[in-house]
Amino acid sequence: MKNAGAQHGAQSASNLGPFFEVLTAEELAERWRVPASWVRDQCRSRSVDPIPHIRLGRYVRFSWGSPELTCWWERRQSRPKYTLL
Repeated sequence: MKNAGAQHGAQSASNLGPFFEVLTAEELAERWRVPASWVRDQCRSRSVDPIPHIRLGRYVRFSWGSPELTCWWERRQSRPKYTLL
């Protein structure tokens, strides 16, 4: 009977959806090769388009690989104003 409970718990966890790697501001900054202070500044409410994040009290975390963070990254990429024919 002990296995039945473990299987139920595993089944419930899979119903929650995908789990993304959780990063600190320093870890995200390292991956993007920018200062951690820039990442923290981009999370503030005064930012025009803040980086998607989660606040855990005074701690800020980022979901690496999440659709929200990916969309934010794509919005920030430079797009050519015209195309060459």
